[in-house]
Amino acid sequence: MNWKKLNLFFFVVLCFSLNLQAQKADEELAAQYLGSKEYEKSADKYEHLLNGNPKSMYFYDNLLKSYLGLNDFGSAQKLVKKQIRKFEGNYYYLVDEGYLLKLQNQNEKANQTYQKLVNDISPIEAKVYELAKAFEKRKELDMAIETYLKARKQYKNELLFSGELGGLYQDKGKTKEMIDEYLNVLHLDETMQVEVQGQFQNTLSNSSEFDLLKLALNKKSKQYPEKAIFQEMSIWMYVQKSDYEMASLYAKNLDRKNKEDGRRLIELGFLASSNENWDAAISIYKQVQLLGKEKPYYTYAKNSELESRSKKLLSGNYPQIDLQVIEQEYVTLLQEFGSNAATANTLRNLAHLRAFYMNKYADAVLDYESLISMPRVDRNLQAQAKLELGDLYILKGEVWDAMLVFGQVDKDFLEEPIGQEAKYRNARLSYYMGEFDWAKAQLDVLKTATTQLIANNALELSLLIQDNTIDSTELEPLKLFASADLNLVQNNLDKALQLLDSLKLSYPKTGLNDDILCKKAEIAVKRKNFNEAANYFKQVVSEYGSDILGDNALYQLARLQQFQLNQKDAALISYEQFISQYPGSFFLNDCRKQYRILRGDQLN
Repeated sequence: MNWKKLNLFFFVVLCFSLNLQAQKADEELAAQYLGSKEYEKSADKYEHLLNGNPKSMYFYDNLLKSYLGLNDFGSAQKLVKKQIRKFEGNYYYLVDEGYLLKLQNQNEKANQTYQKLVNDISPIEAKVYELAKAFEKRKELDMAIETYLKARKQYKNELLFSGELGGLYQDKGKTKEMIDEYLNVLHLDETMQVEVQGQFQNTLSNSSEFDLLKLALNKKSKQYPEKAIFQEMSIWMYVQKSDYEMASLYAKNLDRKNKEDGRRLIELGFLASSNENWDAAISIYKQVQLLGKEKPYYTYAKNSELESRSKKLLSGNYPQIDLQVIEQEYVTLLQEFGSNAATANTLRNLAHLRAFYMNKYADAVLDYESLISMPRVDRNLQAQAKLELGDLYILKGEVWDAMLVFGQVDKDFLEEPIGQEAKYRNARLSYYMGEFDWAKAQLDVLKTATTQLIANNALELSLLIQDNTIDSTELEPLKLFASADLNLVQNNLDKALQLLDSLKLSYPKTGLNDDILCKKAEIAVKRKNFNEAANYFKQVVSEYGSDILGDNALYQLARLQQFQLNQKDAALISYEQFISQYPGSFFLNDCRKQYRILRGDQLN
């Protein structure tokens, strides 16, 4: 082995490493000087760094900032000219010539410099991008737009650079031009549909702007009738405006044109259901049924229509006779199509109706057990049925059966959202039974659950237990509250209210006062005393708005005002307050959505 060569190698490596460390220290020091506006020191450092690495745009930009911070335009101009000589044709340095002129109020000369660059633009696509990006860097958006438009003429292609132009027009607030360019993007590449919809969703906020989109889509559809993408965008647009009647016309047309047998209408109906627009969903599912019993989506449409009618009924003030009508329709539908994998969700809906709205526990248990044992049914649907069966066992007071069912789902779906939901329900059941330590241990595991709703619920219940078990000798208030909570779940409303009142009377200084108010509000909702419930929620927001239940109470208040009390103006105010007061809340996205709907900025 040649030890001399080996030692030389290690010496070179050591020197290189030391140089790197020294440069890193210089870079950090230069950045520190620039950040603290010590421009002479930062200029000195960045001059040295740029000499060592003339290609570094980072060192160049920071050296230029340092000169400008010193108002040393002479040094700034020398720097720019030096870089231009070294890197001939680099548009970033060429644009900076005009940039420096503008900073010195020589606007005419600056504009002449800019215009010459655009007029002499190289017919190479990469250089077009470079010049436009150089203009963008210096906030010369109009010149960047002109660059792309000039290049379009050179290439004789009116669709070129559409994405870039769309973004620039968006930044400039030129809505019509932005819409045209983003639709050009779709003309070139239909796979960009989600991205374009996202840009429109973030930008278009009122009726007049959506009217511009409607006109542009109509124009494109006439120009290119063979391209379905523009009709698909029209469907999306009308959904944003909650105009499902118009959306269904376009969906029906595309469905017929592409011989999809109702698939596109089914997707639209699912969207309407997801947005709780039950009337629209019902109408769309009926249109699918009109295509004929022999069509592949007929059974699904019939099931979904009945499910939408049921959810519409249950979301309002319903008489018991109407529940009986829905129940019989479920039974008739199952008799018509049979109990099988295709109608499994219908059987689940019937079981849910009987269990939680009609107190037909025995029938509901049989329905759930039939679904759980049914062959070839989606295992997630069967697991959901098990969770509901567990909730039904709690209603019946059969807590050990409930624990067993929840435990089965937890075991079968470890680390999956539905398994985590089962674990949460078991932990909640332990809380109902006063087993607080065990419940909290399980809840703490779920604070990092993959589903935000589960994590949020676990955090709330864990904090409730934690805050009220600090003194292990004073557990009685929480035991009373948990017992009231269980009675509420079991629909023993008088007993639940009695326990809450007893708790308030016996322990007036308990930390559960906001929780008590929220539970009383839930009882009032179950009794359809919506004004009473709203008053309880208002009290929580007013007196305990900064506590953990503040956002929950305001959210529930807004929904009561919107859906049950028909107080649209009050709901609008509540949603606006929520958006301002609870920006990190789990409920924020839905509040924003409902706020936009109530404000009507996308509806007319």
